[in-house]
Amino acid sequence: MNSPKKSIQTIFFLISILIFVFSCNKKDDIVDPPPGKTGPEFTTINISGDNKQVSVGFTEGVYKGGFLNQPISAGELTVSLQGGQALLDSFNIVHVAGDTLVHIRLFTSGFPTGEEQIKISPANATAVVNSAAIPMKVTEQLTINLSDIGIIGNWVSTGENLSPVYQQFGFDSIYMQYRVDGSYTFESFTPGGIHNTLSGTYSQSISSVAGIRQITLNQLLPVSAVISGIFSLQASATIFMNYETVQTEPAVAGLTPPTPEGGFGSSGLLGSDNTQVFLRVEAD
Repeated sequence: MNSPKKSIQTIFFLISILIFVFSCNKKDDIVDPPPGKTGPEFTTINISGDNKQVSVGFTEGVYKGGFLNQPISAGELTVSLQGGQALLDSFNIVHVAGDTLVHIRLFTSGFPTGEEQIKISPANATAVVNSAAIPMKVTEQLTINLSDIGIIGNWVSTGENLSPVYQQFGFDSIYMQYRVDGSYTFESFTPGGIHNTLSGTYSQSISSVAGIRQITLNQLLPVSAVISGIFSLQASATIFMNYETVQTEPAVAGLTPPTPEGGFGSSGLLGSDNTQVFLRVEAD
C-alpha cells in the first residue's frame, strides 16, 4: 500500500501536468486577429500632353458606391484646380465598372502656365467602393500639374486678323493644328474655293525676351521647306496668338525670320504686314 506522503506527491505531480497541458492549449488558442478589410486606394495619375485628360489608377477595380456594378461618374470624384492662370470650367468621367482606370476629361479656360495644380479625391466617404462594397477612404487624394503647352492646339485666323500679306493673295481664313506628337497641319482657304494644305513637324521654345516664343516648322508636304518665326500668347475670354513666320529654306530674297529681340514686324521686307492674329478653338 502506498504511503500518504507518496500519494500526496503523486497528486501534486498530476496537477502540475494538467496545468502545463492547459497552459499549452491556451497558448495555441492565441492567434493574431485578421487584418482589417481596406477599400481601394489611388496608385497613379497622368495627364495628356494637351492638358485635356487626366487618367487615375486604383489598386483594384472600382464602382460607384450605393449601386450595383455601376461605373464611376462625375458625382463620385471631386476635381479641383488651384494656382496659375487657367480655370477649370467643368469635367466629365469615362469609366467601365470594375476597371482600375478612370479617365477625367478637363474643360479649362485661360492660358495654363504650368503652375496650376489639379487635385482629385473621393466626393464623400461612400462614393467609391470595390467589389466587396468596401469604400475608399475620403482622405485619399492625388495631385498633378497642368503643363505650359505653348502653341499646342487648334487655331483660326479670319477677317481683319489675317495679315495683309495673306489678304493680298486672296485668302479669307487660315486654320492651324499643332499636335502633342510634334506634327502640324496648316490650311488656307479663299472665297473662291481654293484650299491649300501644308504639313510637317515643328518645335517650339521660350525665348529670353519676356512673352515671345520661337517656332521652327519643318514642312514635309506638299514640298520640303523650313519656316521660322516667333509667336506670343495672350489670355482673355479667348486665348489669342500673335504669329509671324517666314520661309528660310529655300531662302526667299529679302526675307529674314523675325527675332524675339526685333519683335513682331521684324521679318525683312514684309515688316508688320506679315503679322497675324489667331484664336484658339476647341476641337476633339
